[in-house]
Amino acid sequence: MIKEIESHSLEDYLLKEKNLQNENGITDAVREIIQEVKDSGNEALLKFINKHEGKKLKSIDEVLFNQDFLGDKFNSLSDKDRNMLIYMADRIEKFHNNDIRLSEELEDDTVEKYGYFLRPIDKVGLYAPGGKAQYPSSVLMTGVLAKLAGVNEITVMFPGKIDDLNLMFAASHLIGAKSVLNSGGAHTLAAVAFGTESIGRVDKVFGPGNSYVSEAKRQLYGEVGIDSLNGPSEVAIIVDENSSIEYAAKDFLAQAEHGEDSKCYLIHLPGFDLNQFNESLKKNLSISKRKKIINEALKNCCSIEASSLKNAISLSNLIIPEHLEILIDDIDLNQMPVIKAGAIFIGAEASAVMGDYCAGPSHVIPTGGQGRFSSQVSLNDFFIKTSYIVTSKNSYKKNGYKTLLSESINIAESEGLWEHANALKERDN
Repeated sequence: MIKEIESHSLEDYLLKEKNLQNENGITDAVREIIQEVKDSGNEALLKFINKHEGKKLKSIDEVLFNQDFLGDKFNSLSDKDRNMLIYMADRIEKFHNNDIRLSEELEDDTVEKYGYFLRPIDKVGLYAPGGKAQYPSSVLMTGVLAKLAGVNEITVMFPGKIDDLNLMFAASHLIGAKSVLNSGGAHTLAAVAFGTESIGRVDKVFGPGNSYVSEAKRQLYGEVGIDSLNGPSEVAIIVDENSSIEYAAKDFLAQAEHGEDSKCYLIHLPGFDLNQFNESLKKNLSISKRKKIINEALKNCCSIEASSLKNAISLSNLIIPEHLEILIDDIDLNQMPVIKAGAIFIGAEASAVMGDYCAGPSHVIPTGGQGRFSSQVSLNDFFIKTSYIVTSKNSYKKNGYKTLLSESINIAESEGLWEHANALKERDN
């Protein structure tokens, strides 16, 4: 059902998969899209929406929606749907509410005061995938944090047919979005990064998407801030002879249904019945409402046999997956290697699906091994941190102030920056 990879070949397999993506023309295609939107604004955006999203727009205004529209969508929901969104938003806020310290001020024997303060980013663009399903969860996972941080202006972006997106529009109202741009892809990110005649420029973009969205974020970084490179969804599942085969199979399919480019890895210890797992995949796939998407995704999925739990974690660390499930009870993590993954779900009853929705932590997580150097989205990502130092004539009364000046002068002169030294010598009197 899924291909088997020898453990010693996993690193080569992952490298080939990465090179395959680099060779499929995405990089060049995205570069051309970005340049055209930058040069031609609304005209290019309209062209790409019609071309790539199957619409027949005559004006960008047809896919721009204001706060009144969003409020109407929220109020039109059933009590069940409205309460569902509110519950999820509350869970996210509860997890992140104490996640940050907005300022700190210190004092020592060198300067009067020093510290830092945080200020919210002024304008953000929040991307949520769409088209194959609607994902109000992705809107809330970034939007609740933006609202909690006090971001001044929130623009939400997602593709799809308007009539199928009531929950996403309603979620956008719940986070206080100023507007929604009902389009997706690289062209949409370029529009909010540079601004167009109809769309305001943002300072930073957040959210997961497909390979084109991830590549657009990579190329636009510097013109606009990004959270991380959140590409196609992925999961690694570690199982042993006591793990539920049915749990593992259903979690495998749950991740695969995100899109045709999803990636799933089953890392199984001795005693786990791989044949029975494959049979369970087939059985569950045959009755799935998203069979076509999952069938394509399973081409990107594989199993790897591990000799022990430590070996399984080491193999997972080569992948550095977006989600890691360890469906094994009573693990002593202190005896395990450091685990490298975006989000980890441990225990026989654990499931990454919990993290997708109401557990609390953000499900916007780096993919494609980007967890080597970046983290899942947190409240901190919506702030700018600024340090400060306070010095005055009173500083000369501090025991260490003269030492700070003299040592800074020495360092400046050792680097050959004479005017740096002169600026401090003027104060060292």
